[in-house]
Formats: sequence, structure tokens, C-alpha cells
Amino acid sequence: MAPADFKYLRLSRVGDVVLIEVMSEDMQGPDRVKEFISELTTVVDQESARPLLLDLGRTSYFSSMGYAALFKVVKQAKERQRPIRFCNMHPDVCPGAEIVGLKLVVEIHDSQKSALDAFKQCEEKRSGEQKDSESAPALYAI
Repeated sequence: MAPADFKYLRLSRVGDVVLIEVMSEDMQGPDRVKEFISELTTVVDQESARPLLLDLGRTSYFSSMGYAALFKVVKQAKERQRPIRFCNMHPDVCPGAEIVGLKLVVEIHDSQKSALDAFKQCEEKRSGEQKDSESAPALYAI
């Protein structure tokens, strides 16, 4: 499935991050959610290890199956060792996300900017740790 074939997602890139915008106003019903999961899975399987940012600002309703789809994409991303964050969660979706414990499995940011800054800080920290380990003297056992 090519990005142009996506019914519920719009993809773009912000720096090294793959921005996934959910374009549907609601995510309910088994057929719709199955297609949504299929599209998300396709994105997670692409682009090697690029971080993923899922923008939920346009979606004002998730059914229980819709929330399950969000958990599934987080699980798949983590299995592939791809950093993932969510942003712009619609105010009507926040209570349900809180009830199902979504914040326990993924960082949720108020804006794209704060999520992108968090990715950047994480990458800078990782780069700093690699430089420190490269410059540290080797220890040898005698």
C-alpha cells in the first residue's frame, strides 16, 4: 500500500521524523479500524528506524477498537525499535485515552513542536553518550 493509497493517514517528514497525521474525524466501526490498523502497520514497516510522530488532532472520537489500534501501533514500533510519540490529542479523546492507560505506553505531547523537541533532545542525549563511550579509556583486566 503506497502512501497515496492511504484513506485515513497523511504522511510527511519533519527532519528525520515521519509525521503521521490521522485525517479521519472519528475512528469507530470494525471495517474502518481494520483499514486504519493496516495503514499504520504499513507505515511502521517502512522507513527503517526513523522516529514516528502520530498527530491525532483531527480525530475527536475513538471507539475501543480505535484505542486498540493505537496500542497496536505502539507495540509494533517498539518491536522494531522505532521511537514513537503522539501529539495534538483532541480534547474529546483525552478522557478515553486516560481511562485505557495510553500514557503508560507512549509519550503524548500537546503539540507537534514539543514532540519534535523531545525527539531531538533524545537524539542529542544518545549522540552525547556515544561520544563519551568512544572517548573513555579502555579498561583491561590483567
